[in-house]
Amino acid sequence: MTTSALSETYALFVEIVATTPTTGSGTTSTPSPQDETPQLSPLAEILRQLHQLLQQSPTEYAKITHQIATNLQSAANSAEADGNSTAASQLGQLATDFTNASQSGELPSAADLAAGIFGGDGHHHGHQHQYAATDSSETSSQSQTQNDALNPIAIILNTLSSAGANGSNS
Repeated sequence: MTTSALSETYALFVEIVATTPTTGSGTTSTPSPQDETPQLSPLAEILRQLHQLLQQSPTEYAKITHQIATNLQSAANSAEADGNSTAASQLGQLATDFTNASQSGELPSAADLAAGIFGGDGHHHGHQHQYAATDSSETSSQSQTQNDALNPIAIILNTLSSAGANGSNS
């Protein structure tokens, strides 16, 4: 894929993914430029960081996307062991997508990422997966940790962050 094609894919994805402006404090004062900065969806943020990393260091991109693939496959194996074949399948497919991205030096397909992260046809319809609330904060914390362990967005963003690829220097 050429640099032009990469830029087009990235631009198309950012255009497709819903962005919402951050809101101020609710006062009628003039918003600061920071208040007007759009907040990218987690999926758009992932692709932004990957695109920036690929542009800055293709070697690091290959290493980090390989690590993401390894972490996703590990989560897929855990999901399968827990009897969650749907999550295992989605995580496994994402692992394959990141393995391919690592080897090809190209961004993973935005549609494939969306399908792997949100399931189904790759169209996210604004629903959030809700987990049962518990009375024990310890149990709730453990439950959230367990949910994050199978959450592809958390896995990918945590791997990028651990690798120092947060892309904050635009």
